[in-house]
Amino acid sequence: MGITMSQHEYATAFRLLTVGARHPQNIAKLVEERLLPGLPAQPALLDVGAGSGKVAERLAPHFGSLTLLEPNPEQIAGFHHAKAKIHHESLARFESQDRYELVVCSHVLYHVPVAEWGAFIDTLLSFVRPGGACLIAMAAGRGPTYELCKDFSETLLFSEAVIAEVQQMRLPHEVFATMSGFVAQSFEEMYTLCRFLVLEGCFTAAQLAALDAAQVRELDAKIRMHAERCRGADGVYRLEQDEDLILISRA
Repeated sequence: MGITMSQHEYATAFRLLTVGARHPQNIAKLVEERLLPGLPAQPALLDVGAGSGKVAERLAPHFGSLTLLEPNPEQIAGFHHAKAKIHHESLARFESQDRYELVVCSHVLYHVPVAEWGAFIDTLLSFVRPGGACLIAMAAGRGPTYELCKDFSETLLFSEAVIAEVQQMRLPHEVFATMSGFVAQSFEEMYTLCRFLVLEGCFTAAQLAALDAAQVRELDAKIRMHAERCRGADGVYRLEQDEDLILISRA
């Protein structure tokens, strides 16, 4: 039988992920406090997997130029900025002689095979000018969103795995613990978000296709239970997410 999500459900989930998430603010705060004092005037930014452009938008006042890589035109369609150049392609297909003081890669490595992480990080760093940095944001293996996903799978990839890869590569780095999260105004919205996080993050397409009707009902009931737990005393549904910002310096 399997289990799927409709286009409307996907749109709802992406809206909640985009509107409520606090990682753009967290990234901007770290950049402002730790990086900007050491960067030249009018530095250049490369945002890999830019999504809706929220991170670039927050960083724009501090940078002379913005280059955004986002393969999905629909995701980035609403972003417009005089400083920005948008490329509808992945990092693997991006070719440029330009180099950047800061390369940001926010919540992208979930979609890259683990065996390719080392090469992916090397490619990110290849676009960093000497004295610049690469900043990778990932959800962490702790907190409410992690507990939600852990209830459905024990083989999840979180920031700790990326940190281990960076350590194995012997790259100079720092890790900054931050908090993000998502807000929904109704149970159905939070249920849709939880459903997206579980189906996209905890199961392969083959696993979902193999579910029978009873297993689908059981999975749905379990997701609904988690969504109900997100309701606050004020009636608003909230799901907090611990995240790590991994700052890799290039000497």
